[in-house]
Amino acid sequence: MKVSEEKYVIVGFGWVGQANAIALTQLGYDVSYFDPGNPSHHYAEFSDLYKKIEPLSSLKQNDARNTCYMVCVGDKVSEEGEQDISNIKTVLASLRGAKGGVMLRSTILPGLLEELNYDWYVPEFLHEKKAVEECLDPFFFVIGKKDGARPEPSVCALWQKRAGKTFSGTAREASLIKYLSNLWNSTRIAFVNEFGDAIGRPTDKKRLVEIERVIDFLFDHRMYMRYGRAFSGHCLPKDTRAFRSWYEKNGTKFPLIAGVYESNSRHAQLEKELPLLPEWYSEWPDRHISGWRALSELLYAIRKNVAHPLLAWKRMTGGRK
Repeated sequence: MKVSEEKYVIVGFGWVGQANAIALTQLGYDVSYFDPGNPSHHYAEFSDLYKKIEPLSSLKQNDARNTCYMVCVGDKVSEEGEQDISNIKTVLASLRGAKGGVMLRSTILPGLLEELNYDWYVPEFLHEKKAVEECLDPFFFVIGKKDGARPEPSVCALWQKRAGKTFSGTAREASLIKYLSNLWNSTRIAFVNEFGDAIGRPTDKKRLVEIERVIDFLFDHRMYMRYGRAFSGHCLPKDTRAFRSWYEKNGTKFPLIAGVYESNSRHAQLEKELPLLPEWYSEWPDRHISGWRALSELLYAIRKNVAHPLLAWKRMTGGRK
């Protein structure tokens, strides 16, 4: 049974588009997709759900008032940091005059969003290996709405309920949050790897363990703070280059971000000499802690804020010396 009469058309059936399509199908929505290419399937474990997602022969084949076009077309960023959104512009131009609403999920610099035509900007915060799960239960739900925009589709209210944290504001704010997240992640990875490289060269497992013991003691093997290979993939390298280049071109210097990219590039070269560097991937953390870690955090908080002798003395004396 469908959860609503809405129809979702995924435009761009790459890894982000497919994750959205599978998640929406699993939630009970009517989902189809349009992609002029012949994209391969990225999530083989969801083969049964792929069969329910209809490919369209034309972009507006299912156009209606209750249609939501979810644009998941990727950007391109040159090595110099120039962001190319020509494919996104082409899609949005083709959707002019459509009866349905347009949700933009592509990653776009704040300064380039102003010239585009869409209803809602909802950047994705997905990790490639957990993208479908994170589409079902997003850690962040961020939406930017234009003045006078039509009411957002029902999936937005559903995502807000299932999300760990939500934000509603302008499209510019939504874009800034997306880049802040990715740049913070790339900065953490580069710093931890550079510090690990300073400890020693992991030429054998014993040296690698020594490096990891130091770093993991402070960071608990947390997301983006584990020693290993350089950041790579679809998002972090290009978004780091694009943000730095755009703002430097407009007169704002980012020496720290420039250093992050340089540090990561050096570490990537080191990987060729040190095959023991572990490959790792990230996913959003659980929204709660449990087990021994939860108990230890509770005991620490009690000792610090309740049972500390100085605090007890202040309570007994009313703060008098």
